[in-house]
Amino acid sequence: MTLFGANVVFVLIILSNFVLLFTESLPLTGETHISPYRVHLQTATTSELELLPGIGPAIAERIAVFRLEHTINTPDDLIEIHGIGQKKIDGIRRLVRQEQSEP
Repeated sequence: MTLFGANVVFVLIILSNFVLLFTESLPLTGETHISPYRVHLQTATTSELELLPGIGPAIAERIAVFRLEHTINTPDDLIEIHGIGQKKIDGIRRLVRQEQSEP
């Protein structure tokens, strides 16, 4: 390849990178419908409960046992479970859903 041919290839690569840079950085148009995954405390499996921050296998199992005798309507109901305090409840509040019918 000649020096002239190498320069042409180099310029084309740089131009294509600029085109990609500007087209990929344009904002999306229209609406996007992305909603976070929310866990329903009353019906979630222990694996789904473990997705919540601060909830490991042991606490997930305690939640599963607790809901056999109690109904969990809000995250605040979890305060009765050993190992779950107000700080942990506040941390998961936005990641749980209150009703089964919510998306």
